Amino acid sequence: MVTYTNAKILGIDDITGTLDIGKQADLIVLDQNPLEQIEALSNMSMVMVKGNMIQNPSVNRIKEVDDVLNAVW
Repeated sequence: MVTYTNAKILGIDDITGTLDIGKQADLIVLDQNPLEQIEALSNMSMVMVKGNMIQNPSVNRIKEVDDVLNAVW
């Protein structure tokens, strides 16, 4: 409901905000729960952007983010 509510507030709920036929979808599919293992976000099984599947998803590393994560862990 979070994405739907935000899409509705922005006035774009006719094109996004829910997974429905004809709507644009940005989503990732992970093999592990990122709430339990944050590293799961760097190993995506599937990525869709505006309803189009990205065949070979990859992660661009950002050194500053890695530094923060390494300091926390």
